[in-house]
Amino acid sequence: MRTERITYATVIALLTAACASACGRLGYAPLAPDGGGGTGGGGGLSGSTGTGGASGTGGSGTGGGVAGTGGSLGGTGGSVGGDGGAGGGTGGTGGAGGSLGGTGGVDGGQPISCNTLLYGTHQYAFCDALVDWATARSECERRGMRLVRIDDALENVWLQTAAVFSASMFRRDALWLGGYEPTVDGDWHWTDGDAFWNGGANGVAVGGRFTNWDKNEPNNANGPEACLAMPLNGTTWFDWACAATHYFACELY
Repeated sequence: MRTERITYATVIALLTAACASACGRLGYAPLAPDGGGGTGGGGGLSGSTGTGGASGTGGSGTGGGVAGTGGSLGGTGGSVGGDGGAGGGTGGTGGAGGSLGGTGGVDGGQPISCNTLLYGTHQYAFCDALVDWATARSECERRGMRLVRIDDALENVWLQTAAVFSASMFRRDALWLGGYEPTVDGDWHWTDGDAFWNGGANGVAVGGRFTNWDKNEPNNANGPEACLAMPLNGTTWFDWACAATHYFACELY
């Protein structure tokens, strides 16, 4: 029988191929020849340093809280293989990701406090925070509700009576309602999409829907006023600049 001579390079190639499919570990490196002798080659390379955690997400809302700090650094790489060892050192384990940032609020990061009441079959939330109209809408939707929609005179009066907040009711603070002009001046809709008014102060209610505009309203008295509010010391409606800050009420319907 003829004996095949297996070269050292062939052995290395076979070991490398086998370990590529079976070793499955970080920090692996094939053994290097040491120029003869019976001892094994040097130990494997150290494992890679773990990946750092992702940065936390900042809080939402006007004046939201500070974004969360980044995650901690990855774990330390694996140790170097021993002298003459057959395999490389074990790879390092990645560090755990950082926790997410806290949820922001308004007024310097404080959460918004809302008082929940029932009227008829609907639930309402009166929120004690001065925010712009877009923020009020977002906060209501985050709670699974909408900015309040008023459909009759009794509901209108009840809302004004129930809207009790930390500030004086005799100031010109107001309550954001769900009415707004989505694209065209004079084309008023509730946030659910229903139109309720068309035109300026001499406009008409759409489909006989309830409205309670103050005298000479809506009128864009101070520039573009595309959002609906009701002063807390009265029950009539005003168009208001959407960037103004008022309290707001949400409704579940």
